[in-house]
Amino acid sequence: MPRSRSRSRSSTPSTRRSRSPISDHDSGNDQPNEYRIHIAELPQGVQESEIRKVFQRYGTLLDVWVASASCFAFVVYKQKEEAQKAIDHMDGRSFGSNRLKVTWARPRTRNRSHRYDPNMRCYKCGQRGHFSRDCGRLMMEGRSSRRRDDNYGRYSSSNNNHHSRSRSPYASGQLPAPAYFRHGMPMYPSFSRRYDGYMGNYYPPAERSNGHEYRYRERDTRLTPPSTSARYSRRSSIIFIYRMSASTEASAIIEYFKRKSIFITGATGFIGKQLVEKLVRSCPDIEHIYLLIRPKRGQGVHDRLKELISSPLFNTVREINPNFEEKISVLQGDILDPNFGLSPTDENILLEQCQIVFHSAATVRFQEPLRLAIQMNVASVKKLLCLCYRMKKLQSIVHVSTAYANCNRNDVAEMIYPPPIQPTKLLEASEWMDDQVFDVLTNKIIHDRPNTYTFTKALAEYIISQESKDLPLAIIRPSIVGSSWREPIPGWVDNYNGPSGLVVATGKGMLRTMLGSNNAIADIVPVDVCVNMMIAIAWHTAIKHPKNIPVYHCCTGHLGTLTWGKVAEYGLYHLSRNSLENAISYPYLQFTENRFRYHYLRVWQEVIPAFVLDCYMRLVGRKPIFIKLSERIYKSVRTLDFFTSHSWLFPNDNSVLLQNEMNDVDQKIFNFDLKDLEWFHYWRNYCIGAKQYLLREDLSRTSKCHKRYIRLKRLQNLLYFTAIVLVIKLIFFKSFKFRRIFIILFRLIFVGLSAITKKIGL
Repeated sequence: MPRSRSRSRSSTPSTRRSRSPISDHDSGNDQPNEYRIHIAELPQGVQESEIRKVFQRYGTLLDVWVASASCFAFVVYKQKEEAQKAIDHMDGRSFGSNRLKVTWARPRTRNRSHRYDPNMRCYKCGQRGHFSRDCGRLMMEGRSSRRRDDNYGRYSSSNNNHHSRSRSPYASGQLPAPAYFRHGMPMYPSFSRRYDGYMGNYYPPAERSNGHEYRYRERDTRLTPPSTSARYSRRSSIIFIYRMSASTEASAIIEYFKRKSIFITGATGFIGKQLVEKLVRSCPDIEHIYLLIRPKRGQGVHDRLKELISSPLFNTVREINPNFEEKISVLQGDILDPNFGLSPTDENILLEQCQIVFHSAATVRFQEPLRLAIQMNVASVKKLLCLCYRMKKLQSIVHVSTAYANCNRNDVAEMIYPPPIQPTKLLEASEWMDDQVFDVLTNKIIHDRPNTYTFTKALAEYIISQESKDLPLAIIRPSIVGSSWREPIPGWVDNYNGPSGLVVATGKGMLRTMLGSNNAIADIVPVDVCVNMMIAIAWHTAIKHPKNIPVYHCCTGHLGTLTWGKVAEYGLYHLSRNSLENAISYPYLQFTENRFRYHYLRVWQEVIPAFVLDCYMRLVGRKPIFIKLSERIYKSVRTLDFFTSHSWLFPNDNSVLLQNEMNDVDQKIFNFDLKDLEWFHYWRNYCIGAKQYLLREDLSRTSKCHKRYIRLKRLQNLLYFTAIVLVIKLIFFKSFKFRRIFIILFRLIFVGLSAITKKIGL
């Protein structure tokens, strides 16, 4: 009987190990229900007993399994509700020095594709940059030099001419891509990695062979055939270096910004800081960046520049290029002064060298006096145009406006609308008219716009359309600018404007109700998305030379996925798990469209607690501050009523066309496509960023703050219950005796409240 070439398959049925929340009983097995969750980002050296101690408080544990590298674990619960409770409570919580990621375990399937991620860790050794299936293989390849030489000789040119009966496509001498090249990116667990500022990620170091350097291609590009570009390097194993082909697509935007000098106004603002960081990180070959900065509160311009560069925002670029500060210079000036207050030397530098201008300087206060708003938002634009006309090498100007400049319309197109009054007349009147007269006429002048900010931004756009003539200029209109989405730090924020103030006030327990609609669209755009679009607009304006002034909407409202009701829901969820320090109440926020209900809830939930706390502060001899804080928050929140109660449609046709003009590399480096934005995770980073970067609180104290939240919630529920009982007694038991009892009870409650608040540290 002829010998069979195929091996007989084992008849033993393979046991299936489910990692999904679906029970084995439902799958046809007789095993009890099991619900498995996955725990990632565990600190090194964690023990099974530690994990069991933490997770057994949420239900009955059937099994706990920890990887040998202690980088992840699986926990199995008997009930689905217990597993879900563990996920809700432990996801994002601090465990040791790390922040856990707790999710449902995914089911194991055959031929499951793994996309390479340099941040993934090996299950065996715990190192990043390779899968566990490659860990042992790479170690074995480096143990024996004889085996390495034999393997290399097997595929040498002398053996390429033999005839093989194998059907393998590699039998003729073509080498298969090694395991560490299977995803288009080499994976070296033991080699040092370098950070690529262009792509914002870590890559293995470039290899050198015979004095030539071979760079690695991107993970999404096709590799050159191994037989034509393989090189041999004796480091620890056979390593094949693929030469990048000449047709590889490069970044057109980065290439354009090489040896360019840039002038930025408003560099100390929220958008300006992010713009400076992005330019020095992603465009390292720029010639120079000039920042217009004014002295402020006793600080000189150089001190303010040092404060700007020392921000945590620049930590990433500081690791890539420690000498990036050499490309940044400060020009002392003020947009309120004639010719920006520039010295003759600084002015000559701009006129001779500047090629790109970003104008983001403006006042963003909604209730700014009209005269000052006109001088800062309108007159400054006119001064900038006069300066740009004299620049000899000017190629592009980007003016930062706002999507709400025409908020008196429901459907705002990407075009410049004529204002209700000529800007030149207002500019002339602002020079001689008295401030009191201006304040009296403000409401009549701005007409149907809610504040002076949106009104003056519309005037500035019209000034540009009338006086820019042949200047290469474009306008970007961002909506409500929020914290960063991805780069350089997720959740970075450094001011209280817009949603940031709502996050802090709600997390501290000072804000509990707002006028607005739960169904109104919350058009919030991440600041890094806005900056990426600004840089792309500058490149496109310089390359294409548009005849008309293009207007670009940088908004998220067209997605229709975020409403103010969801903002409150997501924010409260993450604030309850990332508690803020020194809160006076647990976080709670609701929107209402009824003004009477709003004022009633505000008095009951904000004013009365602030009054009680101020009384306590006076009793202990401290300065009362809560009533003043409540009034300041009330004034700030009232300026947002118009935007939380209405929805607008901002079409982004020009933004889509701009994205189509960019190649694939630029779309990754300067990404402003929001289709992958998940609002739930964005608000998690937003709350953590506000706590870490805005309030500068220690994240390791989050668990203590959470316990304080729980105590405050119980205390408030007790007070509500006591108040309801007292009201019922006042209604149904009116008597002199009851009044005496009520007075005694009120005194006891007040004394008890004072003792409790003193104990918890208020």
